[in-house]
Amino acid sequence: MPRRSLCARLPLRVAAVLVVGLLGAAGLAGCSSAPKLADLPPDVASAMPTISAEQAEFVLAARQRGAMVTGATVADDLETGTTVCWALKNGGVTLGEIARDDNDQPLDNEGDQLRTKRLMAAAVDSLCPDYQDQVAQLNLP
Repeated sequence: MPRRSLCARLPLRVAAVLVVGLLGAAGLAGCSSAPKLADLPPDVASAMPTISAEQAEFVLAARQRGAMVTGATVADDLETGTTVCWALKNGGVTLGEIARDDNDQPLDNEGDQLRTKRLMAAAVDSLCPDYQDQVAQLNLP
């Protein structure tokens, strides 16, 4: 029986690894924890019926942080979240530098300013988790 060279056996090993990997990925796909439209409040789902899983995660993270995202606010809230992450990734700023009012003072822990800080934290939680260590800069209650 002729002996196969390593190069001839390599494609078989690669194929076997790929098959095992694909089977594992298919098994994990059934266990996905990505939120679905049905997981969202009805008014948000109605306002954004084509919401992505990433956007839905942001909505749920914001609600967990105490910032109620509604059908009326979801578009603006998502813009806030994506803008925060864009600034962190591309703007050379920190979360503490972003969370400032018009007078360059840190945002307060009341009213709309608190809601904005909670949206910022939710954005980091769900959209740009590489910046999670900066959430403490928000001094959330």
